[in-house]
Amino acid sequence: MAMSALDRFVLTIGLAIALFALAAMVRRRPRLPPLPLTLPLIALGIQAVAILLPASLVGSNLLGSDLNRWLQTAGVLAALYALIRLALWGCLQVPPALGWWPPVPKILRDLLLLLTAAAATVLVLRDYAGVNLVGLITTSAVLTAVVGLAAQETLKDLFAGITLQLDPPFREGDWIDLGEAKGTVVGLTLMNTHLMGLDRARVVVPNDTVSQAVLRRYKERDPVGNRFSLGLDYGLPPAQAQQLMLEVLQEHPRVLADPAPRIWVAEYGDSAIMYELMVWHLDVGRRLDVRSDLLSQIWYALKRAGHSVPYPVRELRPKRPDRGTPPAEPLDSEARMALLTEHTLFSSLDADQREHLARESHCLRFGPGETVVREGDRGDTLFKIVFGSVEVLKSDGSTTCHRVATLGPGDVFGEMTLFTDAPRSASVRTTSETLLLEVERRDLQPLLEKDSVLLERIARMVQERQAGLDQLMQQCNRPTEVSVLQRMRQLFGVLRG
Repeated sequence: MAMSALDRFVLTIGLAIALFALAAMVRRRPRLPPLPLTLPLIALGIQAVAILLPASLVGSNLLGSDLNRWLQTAGVLAALYALIRLALWGCLQVPPALGWWPPVPKILRDLLLLLTAAAATVLVLRDYAGVNLVGLITTSAVLTAVVGLAAQETLKDLFAGITLQLDPPFREGDWIDLGEAKGTVVGLTLMNTHLMGLDRARVVVPNDTVSQAVLRRYKERDPVGNRFSLGLDYGLPPAQAQQLMLEVLQEHPRVLADPAPRIWVAEYGDSAIMYELMVWHLDVGRRLDVRSDLLSQIWYALKRAGHSVPYPVRELRPKRPDRGTPPAEPLDSEARMALLTEHTLFSSLDADQREHLARESHCLRFGPGETVVREGDRGDTLFKIVFGSVEVLKSDGSTTCHRVATLGPGDVFGEMTLFTDAPRSASVRTTSETLLLEVERRDLQPLLEKDSVLLERIARMVQERQAGLDQLMQQCNRPTEVSVLQRMRQLFGVLRG
């Protein structure tokens, strides 16, 4: 028995309500993909319009039976599209989400949807509208040629996308380099590959271009090689230059120890010896950041060693061999003496002693993120911060270091190593560009040999600073003043008269 218009309209409304209820249930299961509602709602909307359209209008001479035929054709097509979309959702998306089998690539789902929808369109138009698309295309050679030529590039991208999905050279989340285009793969559609560049811009590359390009792929969380060049002065011997740069590379927290950094002498340039540097780190998106940090820190290390990055120079006279010049001091002797006078550790020195110490001491400049001293190392120097800041890092016994203090202008560190020859109790790393005044043990040796009472005064002050450091580091065993004095006597070879 045929259903009345009211019954069909009620059924249409009921189906729409059921779809919304099913979509709400799916949303409560985060693992399930969302229910596709667009095509089913369009099909129900066309059905509702066909039901509500007045029968007199459908049967009028103005429109005749053509309107009824095309409405019926549109309704059947929309219903078939909706059923195909729901079937693909239920068969190809829900089971992989539940873990029943591996996910089906999106490009294959889109291709299957396109093929089934095309087949349904041809059949429905032939049976309901009397339009034979197959015969129209096959009987018109000109039309076939026009369509083939017009869709040539599109078909290339389509088949390239299918090839990339069937034999994938990369996955979503990988970083790929296609030459001009590079970035993280964020999507692969039927026609295009979508990348996210370093500037956070989305780059859309046709699949045919991707399939024909020489592709370099970096998998997420895999070590990434970072290679760059640097030219250094001929006055710096290659062995010393490689050692200096290698120390900088090994100190950077992002540079991996395995694979280890490598440095090669590349060539002798017009004005510099060219070196190739290779480091490995984890995040390919940090390549420029890591390279910038390393180049900056190498500049500061060269500056401390009395060298610099050369620039091209043309001379018309023979150049004399460079014997090496000491680095220029950023502070004169009077300024260094004023800095020593400011600190209580050197307050017991008289004017002549401070002048001697200021004359022998010198300044070192460090860039951000450089390690000044490392925990456990031996040393014979102390440092006073002129400007900048450093952080004091203490190891917990593993590879992790914790920051226990931050020091700024006027602060001193390293005095226990200088006066008692104890290993460095903590690592010190710069947090900004920093200038340090360095005092070496050999600078104090002549003063203590001439004045044994000075040794006792400095020992008391060192003992007080040791107590503060012990409290900071939460150590229980504190050396006494006598033990510090005795160790200083042994170290400096001074006996109390």
